[in-house]
Amino acid sequence: MILVVDHDPEVLEKAREILNHHRHVLGALSAEQAVSMVHRLAFSVVLVDLELPGDAFALIRDLHDMNPNLPIIAVASFSSKVKAVAAVAARSPGVVEVLPKPVSRQWKLAVERVRSSG
Repeated sequence: MILVVDHDPEVLEKAREILNHHRHVLGALSAEQAVSMVHRLAFSVVLVDLELPGDAFALIRDLHDMNPNLPIIAVASFSSKVKAVAAVAARSPGVVEVLPKPVSRQWKLAVERVRSSG
């Protein structure tokens, strides 16, 4: 199963469309919802929006603490400010890749790489 965490329902829908060959793609609109889902379900990879309201890095740390083997892909629109944030995310425990928004085929390829290496 794949979990996509983004506050924008349109992004979640587009992610489901791009990742549709994976039977189980779930979405969370908040960090709290994501933590709850990861407590209850087993995911093979989680995509986290770095611009999630609140603290996306706290969510990444929480997810890594809950399951150190859970690969996390950070996603963000790449304005100059976000590029700096993405550079930090790339060094965060559990983050295996940083991808640009909007949702694209690149997300699908990254998920496939992560799932095949795990």
